[in-house]
Amino acid sequence: MHTERANAKINTYLNITFRRPDGYHDIVSVMQTVSLCDLVTVDFKPAPQSNITLSVSGNGELPTDCRNLAWRAAERFLQHMHLTGTVQIMIQKHIPMSAGLAGGSADAAAVLRALNHLCGEPLTTEELCEIGLCLGADVPFCIRGGAMLAGGVGEVLKRICDMPSCTLVIAVGDKGVSTPQAYAALDEKYGFFEESCQQNIDVNELIELWRNDALSASCSCFYNIFEDIVSEENKDVNIIKRILRENGARRAMMSGSGPSVFGVFEAQSEAEQACFVLQEKGYKAFVCHPRGQYTE
Repeated sequence: MHTERANAKINTYLNITFRRPDGYHDIVSVMQTVSLCDLVTVDFKPAPQSNITLSVSGNGELPTDCRNLAWRAAERFLQHMHLTGTVQIMIQKHIPMSAGLAGGSADAAAVLRALNHLCGEPLTTEELCEIGLCLGADVPFCIRGGAMLAGGVGEVLKRICDMPSCTLVIAVGDKGVSTPQAYAALDEKYGFFEESCQQNIDVNELIELWRNDALSASCSCFYNIFEDIVSEENKDVNIIKRILRENGARRAMMSGSGPSVFGVFEAQSEAEQACFVLQEKGYKAFVCHPRGQYTE
């Protein structure tokens, strides 16, 4: 039996550059792992036939069969390794669902890392990422963790310096966001991205500022194209951003396709106060920190 942390991620930069003929979108994104996490425990015993079971605590809405990405991750791993056996997966859920924090991808990545560990590390990180990409564009990043510049549909990853030391508050309301619907809304707003978006100059400056440990300056380079449409439909996004700023956040911005919002604080005390205010108003809110890579 082996337990892995399945850490959430935030996007400090996210832009769409092109819509492919197959309907998928090329992006430019800076992704950073944070300490907010699920705990994923996996047990594996060789057997003549395969049987995967999944239990979840902390969220009764998650499916516990093949509809769950963690379940499918175990299935893919066994198929790739030509193994049969009994796999038991237990997830303690803390990351909010449908919030732009890659919770499902993080759980799948944790299952892949755990099974690889239990089988004696037969696969390299790159090979695990190849399996992960079949499950979802965010899974390869969640396998590696840390800070990375992402291109393509999210699978082209380049290691960058981690976000400078700070305290983060992540908050989300009850209303989730459908990622496909969010992309469809952006397609309509931007004419299906037939013309290239901005030149992503800010993302290069952001990376350089992180390299120089310049947290406050880097905040001015943060960008998320999904804020253009999600904040119009989800009033909680703007309320959470306002509360974070009023309580000392250097920057407050939506993560991924939303509707989660993160605030960047230099002082732990300010972050804790902002988190308390948000919780008092009924929002799910968490204090966390940037986290480094799992493996390379």
